[in-house]
Amino acid sequence: MKQSSTNIYTSFHLDKTEMAIDVKSVQEVVNFPERIIPMPLAPDFLLGVFNLRGMIIPIVNLKALLKYPDVEVNSSQKVAIVEIESAKVGLVFDSTSEILRVPEEHISYFGYVSEKSHKIIRGGIKLDNGDRILQIIDTEALITIENIPQILQQQKITQKQKEDIRIDQRHKCISFCVQEIKMAIEISKIHEIVKVPEIRPSSIQSDIFLGIINLRGRTIPVVSFAKILKIKVNENDTSDIEDQRIIILKMEKELIGLAVDSVECINSYYEKEVMAVPVLNKDRTTMFQGCITFQDIGEVFLLSHQDILSNHEVMEVTEGHSKMYQNEALQNTLKNRNRQSYISFRLDHLFGISIKDIKEIINYSDDILNAPGMPHYVKGMLNLRSSLVTIIDTRMLYQMPQNHEVNSETKVLIFEKNNERFGLVVDALESILAIDEDKKFKVPSLLTQKIQSQFQDDIKEIVSVPIGEKEGALIILNVDSITERIKTSKAA
Repeated sequence: MKQSSTNIYTSFHLDKTEMAIDVKSVQEVVNFPERIIPMPLAPDFLLGVFNLRGMIIPIVNLKALLKYPDVEVNSSQKVAIVEIESAKVGLVFDSTSEILRVPEEHISYFGYVSEKSHKIIRGGIKLDNGDRILQIIDTEALITIENIPQILQQQKITQKQKEDIRIDQRHKCISFCVQEIKMAIEISKIHEIVKVPEIRPSSIQSDIFLGIINLRGRTIPVVSFAKILKIKVNENDTSDIEDQRIIILKMEKELIGLAVDSVECINSYYEKEVMAVPVLNKDRTTMFQGCITFQDIGEVFLLSHQDILSNHEVMEVTEGHSKMYQNEALQNTLKNRNRQSYISFRLDHLFGISIKDIKEIINYSDDILNAPGMPHYVKGMLNLRSSLVTIIDTRMLYQMPQNHEVNSETKVLIFEKNNERFGLVVDALESILAIDEDKKFKVPSLLTQKIQSQFQDDIKEIVSVPIGEKEGALIILNVDSITERIKTSKAA
């Protein structure tokens, strides 16, 4: 007599329903994550993603997917990590049950008439003479659902491929926030970052378009990043308007401004540190390059600047303005040939340092080690990813009043000279400015004599920049002079 085949399932409970998954698909069962990272453009049944030992795992709320009336989740629930064609997805359920060996004749498979159905429930298992019924979850059907995370290609990057990436391929990115979501764009792709000036209405009509700004005589269209990500915003809430910034990118030979809630830091990373993330929306599948975990700010989504907007959207918000301001655009193209970018920050005045000199910008940390024998303005040494950084109290260095308390806006600008790293503590970042080199002027000799004792040779040039509705002076610091001064003081 021919024996029937046996299937092995792991069972679990979802509310009062008992579910089953083929045991070959289940990699492991983990506790509900302490931290779930929200993902933009996600369907309502995707809770977000979490970092599981260096891999970004999307978490599906099965109750929401299967249209249960109560879809709330809590920390007592479990997450089954299932693998489908090298893609890993987490499924949230209430509790585990047991491992079942089920003869084929106890299984009934369902047929679906509608191609639009999710087809997640593959069939049913009948046990105990029909007193116990389990529904079979078809994990392979998960990757056929529209907008479900598709991470097949990204997660196929092997560890060997990661190790083949040269260790010196280090990049810099600027991180920013839209609502609670932290994202970043490679710094070389950013033209400029400015405080939000007056945004004027325009005749261009688009769902994501906010209006236009005047950037030193050039008209720049501005779009809402929140609207791109389909995040609801309260347009009447102006409580955090001081933190808001416009990130100006070059797309399809045009400059476009992205309105964001705040700009956080400049961070550096190796390519092998970029973890694959789910592709969540078929309209913007290439926007998310990966996810990086930074020590001071946590997980950040790295974006491809060229894929934030579609070609159609770029044309929609720029074509009209390009025609209206053709002569202006030509003049600005000629001007841009001699422009350099500067990070501006505040102490008692507005200062700037060439962006080429900055390795990264981090949040201020209290984990600074005391360094005996150092000059009085050296706060100590910071261990930053196994590299020691000499932390400079910039206010004390320049004999400024010590009346500013460290807060969430306090940053440390990291720069490197001759394989030695230094960090300047500043009160707050302002923006990134593209400055015409021929607009800078030397510090007048009379002023040089006045500030010599305070700044020595650290200040060489000043440039006029817009500060609010007025013009003000940006004092440009020379990091070579700062480094030499510190080394001379240490030697003494």
